[in-house]
Amino acid sequence: MCVATGESGTPFVAPADGVVILASSKPFSLEGNLLMIDHGMGLNSAFLHLFKIAVRKGDRVRQGQYIGNIGATGPHLHWGMKWNAARIDPILLTGPME
Repeated sequence: MCVATGESGTPFVAPADGVVILASSKPFSLEGNLLMIDHGMGLNSAFLHLFKIAVRKGDRVRQGQYIGNIGATGPHLHWGMKWNAARIDPILLTGPME
């Protein structure tokens, strides 16, 4: 899990190309709005606590494309990754975030 802070409403972008497999327009109980992207080869990203989702299920996204805004449950973005059955920390793939 990786948590990035910023002001509520701050836009964020896709970390890699993929297909949107979940774009929840109704908040989950603790997660806020939830977005999931399948990057292929068993790698998935999940973004939680979203104020706004700018893509829909089935959309293809490109690395760096605007996909939403943070802040439904506070000024932060929760980004988790899963490779097959293993949860992995996105920092392992991106390096430290500033």
